[in-house]
Formats: sequence, structure tokens, C-alpha cells
Amino acid sequence: MFKNIISLLRKRRNNETKISFQSKTRAGQLLEIMKKGGGIKGKEDKKLLSLNLKGGKTKYPKFQIFPKKKLIVISGTNPRYPLIDPYAFAWIRKDPITKVYVYNVLEPVLTESDKKILERLKNGLIEVIDIPLTKVKNEDKLLEFLEEKVQMLLEAYDITLPPNKYLNIMYYIYRDFVGLNEIEPIMHDPYVEDFGVDGVGVPLYVIHQKFGSLKTNIVFNNEEKLRDFVIKLAERSDRYISYAEPLLDGTLADGSRVQATLASDVTTRGPTFTIRKFRSEPFTPVDMIMLKTASSELMAYLWYTIELRKNILICGGTSTGKTSFLNAISLFIPIESKIVSIEDTREISLPHEHWIPGLARPSFTGTKIGEVSMFDLLRESFRQNPDYLIVGEVRGKEAYVMFQGMASGHPSFSTMHAASLDDVIKRLRSPPIELSPSLIETLDIVIVMIHAKQFGKSMRRVKEIMEIQSINPDTGEVDSVKAFGWIPADDQIEYKGYSWVLNKISIDEGVPMRKVLSEISLRKKVLEWLVERGIRDLNSVSKYIVMYQTDRERLLKLIEKK
Repeated sequence: MFKNIISLLRKRRNNETKISFQSKTRAGQLLEIMKKGGGIKGKEDKKLLSLNLKGGKTKYPKFQIFPKKKLIVISGTNPRYPLIDPYAFAWIRKDPITKVYVYNVLEPVLTESDKKILERLKNGLIEVIDIPLTKVKNEDKLLEFLEEKVQMLLEAYDITLPPNKYLNIMYYIYRDFVGLNEIEPIMHDPYVEDFGVDGVGVPLYVIHQKFGSLKTNIVFNNEEKLRDFVIKLAERSDRYISYAEPLLDGTLADGSRVQATLASDVTTRGPTFTIRKFRSEPFTPVDMIMLKTASSELMAYLWYTIELRKNILICGGTSTGKTSFLNAISLFIPIESKIVSIEDTREISLPHEHWIPGLARPSFTGTKIGEVSMFDLLRESFRQNPDYLIVGEVRGKEAYVMFQGMASGHPSFSTMHAASLDDVIKRLRSPPIELSPSLIETLDIVIVMIHAKQFGKSMRRVKEIMEIQSINPDTGEVDSVKAFGWIPADDQIEYKGYSWVLNKISIDEGVPMRKVLSEISLRKKVLEWLVERGIRDLNSVSKYIVMYQTDRERLLKLIEKK
């Protein structure tokens, strides 16, 4: 994982200004010889280095990062809040000239001599670290490991640092070796949804939940440095990127999605990258109600129809919250059900134990050797006999397999880029999907989502829920019912008074319509109770959904007890 860092730092080491350190210790003399001679030569030198690097005598303060609060409340016109406390902060302020808000990342300031010491320590760490840092999963142990190695090198170089300078340098070592260099503080900002760089010399831009698109003070002015960083992103995503294969689409260890380009003849302003951040705690149905993305009645309707094994497709434009909504409603799947999910980048997160998360894999080379596509995973998934199938996004031939599964009785959920039900039908009937109307009719519910910017920079809404009755095989016209619709003037989602799907359930299950509506009303009551009590985390919401399925009377008594 550090190949790109090694090459970058070695180049810098060869060009940097010589630093005069007193090499009083034996290890210091050895490292001085290494510096002049170009490295460690032979087993004896390696043994000598390991014997001498036993830790410094100077007692330094322990480097630690304060745990992040679950919710950082920001207010005011120029908010300043911690990202990596107490070292890195975000400061959003208006530019005095342009009067436009700018996102500034504030980090410890290093003097020129501090920077030279930092570079020397980085070079030394590359020599002495003998295991990939990604293998150490516990962050506290990882920081202890890094501190031990840094203090070994400080003693070896006979360098003594004041406590504040030591902690500042340790922050940059943590940031560059464990984190993602300049962008690591932004990865810790809960208000940033995605961000990216559009080329060399172009400021990094973030999408902030409260302030929208903001220019930052982070700029990659060196093309080689930006190229090395894109390679680091590929390594952290367990993907390969090169001049021959200059496009990257991967997932970081925390689940964040990465798209990047490497070659300047593909993106003419130089290498680029875009990161869509992954929430450590996925949105739940209660979150969707509290954010007004959906109403409690709408979520109760989906809860009931999902239990009755209806097929659902969520559509919308880019960044309208399709996958987040898909993940939220998937919590309504009965806990004992077997689920198979298929994605090209990992975004679905469920509390169910009986769940097989499938992930597509790109080829090892350009010859497609080792490639496992979504189509391959989907085709094989039916041999696993799932009760529910979740497909991250349908865009090609995998849609045919999914709709065949729907027709054979496997309830399926998925997402698609389309702005309306008509657009969905056109995409499903056009190449490369080309489904027949009879197959499309197996789809029961289409949820249309929009980005309602008039109510906030990151507000998403369910625009409408459309139910498919039939499709004309000759004209392709769809006969549908709008069960729910969003009213922009009031920012409310209302039930239209009639549901084709609920009536079909009533007929197929032999349940009177009044009982169907009573069942949805009870579920609405449960969801509103969770909203009132502020119960929104994944495990708690899942627990009460399961309780409704297994011990309804007890849960209803709890609700009445209030």
C-alpha cells in the first residue's frame, strides 16, 4: 500500500536540503551511513539497526485523537468545528472579496525545520515499518505502534522535540501514513457528503449538507503528487489503476465510494478523483421520517407491502438518495428471511444475519481474467434460493435476470437512474435491457425520488409512489396508480386515497380491505412512537421492527404506556 509513498518520499529525500543532526548514538551513526550510502546493506546492518532502535529516552506526551461526538451541532454564519480533534478543524467563512462561502481546513502549522524533520522521519519509517499498517485494525494499537517507531527514530537521529512540536509532527505522520493525506480531515466531517478534485491546480470542492457546494483551501499544484495520491486511493480500494487502465471505481475501507482518473489524455486537466462518503451509521426508516424524506404513513405502507413480498424499484436522478432509501426500507424485511444483495460498490448495510452480501469484482488485467460481474452474481444468486433479492443498481443485462427472478416469485428491490415512471419504462424497454412488457408487469411499486433544494442543500423527498397495473404490449403505455404524492407548497406527502397494490393484496390474501388499512395504521403508530422517542439508530429500530413481527402485543402495550 505504501509503494507510491515510498517512491514519492525517496525522490524528495534525494532532492531535499541536507539537515545537520548530531549522531551521538550508535544507531544515529548507522542511519547517517544509510543516508549517505543509500540504504541498509546486508543482514548485519539490518540486525544492527534493529538492536539500536529500542526507543528513545525522552518522555513525550501520548499522541491521541479525541473520539468524535455523534452529532456536531454547528451554528452561525462562520462556523468552526473539529474534524480530527484537537488537531484539524473546519472553518466555513465568507470570502471578503467574492462574498462566497469557502471551506477551510485548519491544521497545525509547521516551520521549515519542522517540515524537514517530518520528511526525515517519514523516510525512516518507510525503512523500519515491516508490516502494512492496514493489517492493524485497532486504532489505539496502531497509534502506539507508530509512536514507538517515531520515538525510535528520534533517539536514533538524536533529535529532541518540544512536546507541542512532537504532537504536531505525530499528527502529520498519522494523517499521511494511516489516513489519506490532505483529505483525511474532510473524511471525518459528518456534514460533507462528497468531494473531489477536478485537476492540477484546481481547488478541492466539497458538498456540505448545510452550505451546499464549497471551494476549499486544499489544492494539488503538482501533477506527480496528485497522480501518486490517485494511486494511493486505488491501493486503499484494493483496485488497480495505471496509464493503460486509467479509470478507477472502488470502495475505501470505510465504505466510501471512489471514482478517479489517472491519465491526462483522459481528463485533460490532469488526474481527478471524487469521493462519495459512506455513513458509518446507515439511515433508518425513522431517519427518513424525521428528515421528511418520507411520511410515517408512506413508510408504514412500504413496511406492509415488503412483508407481503412486493417488487420495488427506486428511481431518481444522481444524488437523490436512492441507495440510502433502499437501505432504509430493507430493514422491513422479516428478520428470519434469507437475503442476497448484489452491488458493484458496497453501500448496503443490514442487521440481518441471514444475508449474503455480493460484490462485483473487476478483472485483474485488461483481459477480463478474474472478473466477476453483477450479471454473474445475479445469475448465481437464484441457486442460493433467497427470500429477498437486493440489487444495488440495474443498468444493463442484469435487469433481465432480476425481472426473471421477480416473475419466478423472488421479491426484488433495486435502484435505477430515471426521473419518472415513464422514463423507467423507456429504459427497461430500450437497449441494452430490452425487457418485454409482460416481464415489466412483475414490478409492483416504483418510488420516484428528487433532490428538493428549495428546502435545504441536502434535502431529499419521495416525489411519488407509482403502482403498475398493466402495460400495453403494443404501445408500451403503462396503466398506473399514484398511491402517494409530494406537495411542494406544504412540503407534505399525502396518500391519494386508493392503492392498486393494497387492493390486490386484499384479494390475493383474502383479507378485508379494512383490515389491511388497520394493519398499516398500526405500523404507522409504531413508527411515529419511535420518532417521538428519538429512536433512530440501526440496531434499536431493527429491534422494534422485529418485536412488532414476533411480539406485537408487548410492543403495543409499551406504546400505550406513554
